[in-house]
Amino acid sequence: MLSEAERRSLEEIEQRLLADEPRLARTMNRQVRPWLFYSLLFVFGGLTVLLTVIGALGPAFQCLLVTSGVLVLRRYPLHLR
Repeated sequence: MLSEAERRSLEEIEQRLLADEPRLARTMNRQVRPWLFYSLLFVFGGLTVLLTVIGALGPAFQCLLVTSGVLVLRRYPLHLR
């Protein structure tokens, strides 16, 4: 947790960044697009089911890993700092 002074300092830095470099500030504040999440979930989830049905269990497991990774990253996004 940040102290009140640290929060004020962080807010001040964010405001200066927004004033000096608005394009960079918007880029850094950008969230992952929901259509990207749903398309990855649909494609790799569908591939998992299809590959399981045809008996290709190795590739199906890999697609399952990607699908579960997308779900985990949606719930707990990475914050690169």
